[in-house]
Amino acid sequence: MGWTLIYFLSCIPIAFSFPETDGSSFFDTQGPSFSIEPPGRVEFMNNAGNTVDCAANGNPPPNIQWLDKENNPISSIFKARHVLANSSLYFQPFAAEEFRQDVHWSIYRCTASNSVGTIISKDVVVRAVVHQRYEPEVQNPGGFLGSNVLIKCTIPSFVKEYVTVTSWLQEPNFNIYPSLEGDGKNHMLLTGELLVYNITKSDAQKVYRCRTHHKLTQDSVVSNNVGKIQLTEMRELVPPIINEKNTKLMIRAGDPLVVACVAYANPKPTYRWHTKRANNEESIQHMLATGRAKTKDGTLIISAVTKVDNGAFFCTVTNSEGTETFKVDLSVTSALSASIQPAIQTVSLGHTADLVCSISGFPRQSVVWMKDGGTLRTGSRVRLLSNEHIHISSIVKEDKGMYQCILKNDFESTQSSAELRLGEVAPQLLYKFIEQTMQPGPSVSLKCSASGNPTPKIVWYVDGFPLPNNDRLMIGQYVTMFGDVISHVNITAVKSEDGGDYECRALSKAGVASHSARLNIYGMPYIRHMPKLSAVAGKVFTLKCPIAGYPIETVNIEKGKIL
Repeated sequence: MGWTLIYFLSCIPIAFSFPETDGSSFFDTQGPSFSIEPPGRVEFMNNAGNTVDCAANGNPPPNIQWLDKENNPISSIFKARHVLANSSLYFQPFAAEEFRQDVHWSIYRCTASNSVGTIISKDVVVRAVVHQRYEPEVQNPGGFLGSNVLIKCTIPSFVKEYVTVTSWLQEPNFNIYPSLEGDGKNHMLLTGELLVYNITKSDAQKVYRCRTHHKLTQDSVVSNNVGKIQLTEMRELVPPIINEKNTKLMIRAGDPLVVACVAYANPKPTYRWHTKRANNEESIQHMLATGRAKTKDGTLIISAVTKVDNGAFFCTVTNSEGTETFKVDLSVTSALSASIQPAIQTVSLGHTADLVCSISGFPRQSVVWMKDGGTLRTGSRVRLLSNEHIHISSIVKEDKGMYQCILKNDFESTQSSAELRLGEVAPQLLYKFIEQTMQPGPSVSLKCSASGNPTPKIVWYVDGFPLPNNDRLMIGQYVTMFGDVISHVNITAVKSEDGGDYECRALSKAGVASHSARLNIYGMPYIRHMPKLSAVAGKVFTLKCPIAGYPIETVNIEKGKIL
């Protein structure tokens, strides 16, 4: 026996609308990018502690995680290291005996991850320095009348990395500061030594102290001892003697360089600077002729160092008794920088993509490519055309994500990231549920799966309206490792009123795909509540009657009062 239903409809002629289903904000994804990338080096005193910040932008908001030098996630350690709620890494002040090398003298990295991919920061070298008092000490150099003397301020090795000599005090109150050329008599070098030209007997009566600055504690310490020039008045002949025949200096490109060549000798020697360079690179003579460099009684002064200055400089000291050579190995560095272009690239499946990392700075020792926080795997499709150029052919889904080039040398590292997006592909339904007719009581599951790019979102409807909320109905949805979305509607202990035209709709900004089929449950006729609808005058208006029950022979829709 069949059933007849009569449904009275009241229609209000305004704009036609349905509940929001586009999910646009859900699909506007963006890969992570650092808004605060931690510095490459973090130094602090043990009694002060320090906080290292890391933050990133993206949609969905990225998750921040800290890794150790083995790329293992780190956790908080009581009274030592804490990962704060805002993802900052906090090093707690500690006593000297609580120093831990794995915590306080280590390398960390910060990662930012969301559904698009993962990026990783440059290395963060952490150095916690245990507070110790130090005493700078002034040496007492010797020299012949009329010669040049170099006075040094010795800093204890345990603190030397953090302390610089800022000035010299010729007592009682004459201060000498670093400069390119000095005042003709006293010349404090940029490296901290004090050079005294053409010493006299009166110079041997003067006393000197050095003033130092600790960059972490901000303490200023003046040497307790004083230095004096030990004047040699003997008239014996002495060939040039250089105590330190080799020295190594590291300097940034663009900075000035001042190097003193000083020898103990009698009679007063002559000084000549030269280089040994291949490929006819600029010589000392050319530097002097162009004004880029000058010499002053054995001191070499370069106003602004360039990359070509990297290498060895030699000072030959000669008098009637012999010759000696002083060698300077100069390492010229320039801040590393990297930039992948384009920063966001959209490529269709099956096509090719190129990622080029523009790098600058020197020296360059390694360029490493990363994909989503791990080392990029190369092969027949993903090839390194050069250290700076990645070529990807026959793009597949797995190629999308975050790419990085990381540039390193012995002194620093830097990184740049770029997002590879797949071109839009409209949703396609891979699996569709079928029409079913069943008795009340058992459970039923309706399944849809879809693919596309971006990965679509599946929403469910019954008779054109969102599924009702009740304890017996559950919707589940997940995305596979291949980027396909699978969604289920599970109904337990079905009743006749659960029947209707069920629809799964796969949505993305690339389009919509839908499928519907009827679920029939034997039972009395049932009309679900239907909200007020709006329509536009003169336009087509379609209405599906939200009925359940089975079997039903006829359905009548009449205009009239609201039921």
